[in-house]
Amino acid sequence: MSTEYNFPIVDCTDIISGSLQNVENTAAFKIFTQNIGDGMRNFGFVYLVNHGITPEKVENLFMKSREFFQLPAEVKAKYKKVNQVVSFHGFTSSDEENAGELDRKRNGAPGVALPDLKEAFDFVSYYAKDESSFPSEVSGFKQAADEFRSSLTHLVEKSLRAFADYLKLKDPDCFIKEHKSILADDSIKSQTFIRSNYYFPLEQNEGTKPDEIINTQRLGAHSDIGTLTFLFQDECGGLEARAPDGVWADVKPIKNSIVLNGGFLLEAWSGGNLPAAQHRVQAFSGNRTRLRQSVGLFVNPDITTEFQTFVTNKPNWEPAYSYTDRTTHFEFFKEVVSYMREK
Repeated sequence: MSTEYNFPIVDCTDIISGSLQNVENTAAFKIFTQNIGDGMRNFGFVYLVNHGITPEKVENLFMKSREFFQLPAEVKAKYKKVNQVVSFHGFTSSDEENAGELDRKRNGAPGVALPDLKEAFDFVSYYAKDESSFPSEVSGFKQAADEFRSSLTHLVEKSLRAFADYLKLKDPDCFIKEHKSILADDSIKSQTFIRSNYYFPLEQNEGTKPDEIINTQRLGAHSDIGTLTFLFQDECGGLEARAPDGVWADVKPIKNSIVLNGGFLLEAWSGGNLPAAQHRVQAFSGNRTRLRQSVGLFVNPDITTEFQTFVTNKPNWEPAYSYTDRTTHFEFFKEVVSYMREK
């Protein structure tokens, strides 16, 4: 059962306007750096508010996504991923992924994790540069995704710089240089993607009380594998993160906020000082019959990016995943995706 927890709220008001070059040496950016760094170091999750992304852009992508997910199954099937290990762009049905398999493998538990109770559509800009890569049945789907992605670019850049500054790296642009695809040149291959999640309503269990938890996971426990995740969630609730004391804590919806968490690449780069916190989505008695939507930008590096540690490892660091036998993050990405598709 989850508990009440106050994850940090970081106000972006004073750093969101203008370019990184305009704000990087200001007192406001130093405060932002300290707050976002402390929040990620201590909790693995922070909320970003007054971030400059308009609610209309987010709601438009939610709306276009609903239009797609409510299409007949045979129509959606036309847009399934051809080879998800090579290109992550396309539709994922409810029986195809089990994020909890990542946690099961890490812990060496027997069996296979249960499939996630949701559908998803992933937009990978490198593989989806024209309308033919998007469902023709939903007018404006690509435009909604493109506008959502472009509205986040400056915040991604400033966040990458902030974490480099927080770690006091010699080259403050070293993280930015590993993300040229999303920040400067989308002809560079990368698996950065937008994921639109559609958690369809579940049947209500008989004989339960409205505030009683039902042991059903809509999304299995896992840690993200990339650099950063910028998530927008609706008002349904159910997202939980494993807090520093080991308990599962509610990541409650805060209107017009972004939920920011770090992925395993950032954890590795920081020597475990900026952890990739575990998280999951639970179905409670009070929300299980409701539709839940979320949409996130999952920031991954350019495919040539290698695993390395830029700072001294945190004492007694236990990595979220083992990566010592992999050279590049892309190799790791492909392996994790194949795990998630196991039955």
